[in-house]
Amino acid sequence: MEILDTTLREGELFRVLPTDSRVKVATHLAEAGVRRVELTVDYPPRTTYEQAIPVVRALKDRGVEVVMHGRATEEDLSAIARYDIAGYGLYIAVSRLHREFKLHGISEQEAIDRLTESVEKARSMGFRYIRATMEDASRLFVEEGDASIARLVPSARALRAAGATLLSIPDTSGLMTPRLARGFFRSAKSSFEIPVSAHFHNDYGFASANTVEAGLEGADELQVTLLGVGDRNGIADLYEVVASLEDIYRIRTGVNRRALRSLYSLFAKIAEVQVPWRHPLSESAQTVRAGVHQSMTVRKKDGYIPSQKLLNDFGEPLYAISPYVSHNLVQNILAPYAQLTSESSRKVAEALAVHSTQGPPSVHAVHDVIMSETGVSVPEKELGRYFGSEKMYILLKLRPQFPAGGLLDALTEMDEVDSVDEVYGDVDVVVRAHTPPGKDSVVSVLRQRFSDQIQDMKVLVTD
Repeated sequence: MEILDTTLREGELFRVLPTDSRVKVATHLAEAGVRRVELTVDYPPRTTYEQAIPVVRALKDRGVEVVMHGRATEEDLSAIARYDIAGYGLYIAVSRLHREFKLHGISEQEAIDRLTESVEKARSMGFRYIRATMEDASRLFVEEGDASIARLVPSARALRAAGATLLSIPDTSGLMTPRLARGFFRSAKSSFEIPVSAHFHNDYGFASANTVEAGLEGADELQVTLLGVGDRNGIADLYEVVASLEDIYRIRTGVNRRALRSLYSLFAKIAEVQVPWRHPLSESAQTVRAGVHQSMTVRKKDGYIPSQKLLNDFGEPLYAISPYVSHNLVQNILAPYAQLTSESSRKVAEALAVHSTQGPPSVHAVHDVIMSETGVSVPEKELGRYFGSEKMYILLKLRPQFPAGGLLDALTEMDEVDSVDEVYGDVDVVVRAHTPPGKDSVVSVLRQRFSDQIQDMKVLVTD
């Protein structure tokens, strides 16, 4: 099973990145152990060979298999032939709906014939990877069931004979649920005499689950992107697919699990998107909220957060202070400093709960409530281990004689930085950041490394 990351192809339908950012994403994908990456063929003058080649080089220099995606046409074949890459993913639609309204009413056989001719040309060009894509193939299965797979067997056989090394049967319109996806790939694997590739869209929110099911049924290639970005609401998410296969099913994917949180943090900054609260790598996924859950988690961390996520992604749980905060959590935090009775810990928890009704309290506010109730001063860095980082906005005014590029690159690479925006007006750069417990703050790092470039700095701390 091979993971194909298509963030720099499918993902660019969501957010087009400048060349230097694409190179940075490519480099970090390679460093995270992704072995196959897909790009889009250039379409001058909209996109150019000169824009694509630095990305190709960055990947190849790091041993990544580079493939390009394009139509089953002479034009795209000629464009891709200019690149020294592993191969070509070429596509044409096979569903009646797409053939009628996009391909001017051609027959299914004519679509397959065009695809087969393109595969033959790709083979003559010496590509070792040739993926033939039957676009919207899932619609056939949804409408006709196993009969559609049986009907496509001769086409799959012809494509393999023509030189295709892989057959992609994508869920182009996101029509499938996990049960359908399982049946679709089970039938395909038992019927087709060619390796198959899975590409699921997320229209109903099942793309990652469908991709995992396809992998379990023997799909030879799983297509994913960072944060699941892609057309409409995207495709399968790299983390969700890789972590599920590795942690739950113990299937090795070749991707370095422990590198993914840092990779996602970097990509979110480069693409100028936030990791959604419901994503498995978000701070929200690390945070235990219910009091009874907190009470157990301080005794057994993996009672509510999977052990492999703690090992590979988070290290430790975080805890929310709300009207439901646990007195056992309070007692556990204070244990190294004072032995509280159950009644005393309940009073502290109640005071924190009341404070939380005005909004989530900062670590500083938690410190003050505990101090007021018990007379014990718990270091704020220690409290940060339980309740998360201090969050801040940093407003930077730069000296005119210094270019901002080096500073912006350094900020983007810092895990503690959540976003970086160049702006115009009284300040030049707005940084959203957090300070994990036990680490120097971003403010300290900026003052140490970039004091000669920064004319003025304002720091706004937020809850």
